[in-house]
Amino acid sequence: MHIDGANPHPPDPQYRPVDDYRRIKVICIGAGMCGITVGALFPQAIPNLDLTIYEKNSEVGGTWFENHYPGVQPDLTPHTYQYTFASNPNWSRFYPPGKEFEQYLKDVSKQFNVYKYVKFGHKFQTAKWHADIGQWEVQVLNLEDNTVKTDYAEILIKATGFVNAWEWPNVPGREKFKGKMVHTANWDDSYDVTGKSVAVIGYGSTGVQITPAIQPIVKSLDHYVRGKVWVPPGGGTNFQELAERGVEKNFDHPRWERKFFCNNPEAYLAYRKKQEQWTNMVQAVQLKGTEMNAQFREMLKENMRQTCKAKPELVDILMPEYAPGCRRLIMGQAWLEALNKPNANLIPKGVEQFTEKGIIDTDGVEREYEAIICATGFDKNMDNRDTPYVGRNGITLQQAWDPDPVAYFGVAAPDMPNLFIMFGPNSAPFAGSIVHTFEAAAKYIIKCIKKIQLEYIKSMVIKQKAVDAWVKQVDHHMSTTVLSESCFTWFKRNKPEGRVITSWPGSAMHGYFGWENPRYEDFDYESWLPEDAPLSYLGSGFTVAERDNGDTTGYMSYTDIKTVLPVTEYVEDTPRL
Repeated sequence: MHIDGANPHPPDPQYRPVDDYRRIKVICIGAGMCGITVGALFPQAIPNLDLTIYEKNSEVGGTWFENHYPGVQPDLTPHTYQYTFASNPNWSRFYPPGKEFEQYLKDVSKQFNVYKYVKFGHKFQTAKWHADIGQWEVQVLNLEDNTVKTDYAEILIKATGFVNAWEWPNVPGREKFKGKMVHTANWDDSYDVTGKSVAVIGYGSTGVQITPAIQPIVKSLDHYVRGKVWVPPGGGTNFQELAERGVEKNFDHPRWERKFFCNNPEAYLAYRKKQEQWTNMVQAVQLKGTEMNAQFREMLKENMRQTCKAKPELVDILMPEYAPGCRRLIMGQAWLEALNKPNANLIPKGVEQFTEKGIIDTDGVEREYEAIICATGFDKNMDNRDTPYVGRNGITLQQAWDPDPVAYFGVAAPDMPNLFIMFGPNSAPFAGSIVHTFEAAAKYIIKCIKKIQLEYIKSMVIKQKAVDAWVKQVDHHMSTTVLSESCFTWFKRNKPEGRVITSWPGSAMHGYFGWENPRYEDFDYESWLPEDAPLSYLGSGFTVAERDNGDTTGYMSYTDIKTVLPVTEYVEDTPRL
């Protein structure tokens, strides 16, 4: 089979130096945080790389480019929610606005030349694996001229993440409403909610951020919350820092402090590590039936009671029976405070239908609004029907992920040769920085790609028995955690008794170690090399340095042993032996 545009056969390694990595094409879908990680790290680590990143938007940033609703911000402090390789000591606040974080991602992309690899305005359509040529055929839609472009690559990276496709609530009558209805992920900046009667639907991170942002300026605000939720103190996992500063929710970093951090990178690193340490410590709360979880529950109860003194009934309405952590903890201290204001109401009901004038709840009560804000999030089912990946033997990723999305170590899906996933199923830590897991997963993928390059591998696909073993390990770990309790959460695709599909089976540190040490024996391989000469990739018997008259002593620059003391003391007259 021959496909125009594809050049399948790599050059014969027989006369090449062993470390002369063959040229390899990589296509990455998405230029959000995962795609930026790829664009920053891959070119530094992978020799002879031909990289293209396709992005549907007009700028990098993904969810941070798309979301600009009032109150948007990271729910982790950016001192932990930033790349290890791109430290920013100049954050304006402990929890800065989303626009500031979006600018950070642009700055990182500029500093690491990510933009040179990105083709903006190109929306992924489909990908198909061609076993005979060992390449993925990728189709993208050029949104400027509405034409479909076909590209080919040996390696395909799926970096679209969880929060990519926003969705309206599954409620009838949306088209009937005569007022303004808007989704937070498609916010209309021209619309002013000042003085309006407003309803907010959804109580994830978005809902609890937008409510306190607009509550002071609206006439009235009803927040529809159909479930219960734990709310930690202001600062969330980093509430200790707020306590040390004597504030409750947030604080500005004064100019002198930012200048000090800029001029003293070691001091800022120590500050970052302090925040990261606190974030990582929360992992132990996840374990079921522990004293720490019980103490954490009591702390949250007391915080909610103290915050809701104006409306103490909110505590009973919101406080769950399940343990803290079964559902994702929301950084909602400001939200609780807003709900305690006279013009705000918590409606502990679901939405039955929309009407011309407003909402009918599940008790049949209709309320009228001028604006309805849907903070109903994204499709987190990892559905790929509209953008199919067709792998080995015609099996689609949708089929491979039925009944549940699974990916070995969060990066490799069954029957998908040379496809690697960033922020895949069971890759997110319960506690710790998700950004650093992006980096760890990217480095794992880099190792796999370099193995494919060096050893002239045509295809690399995870074994089904390895996937099964991974699922068993994940499920066993989850059974020991509060995630296995019954609660309505996107961790389990909103199935209270479902499988946990998002979380890594261990701590963030545990994940870093796991990704650092790939088990290559868990993959099946097909080689470009003859069956009777599988080691012919060793080539000419020389290295690039020897071929090019370069430094042939590079190995002397490295040591795995830290020298503490001199091997021998200096002696004026060394005796001859």
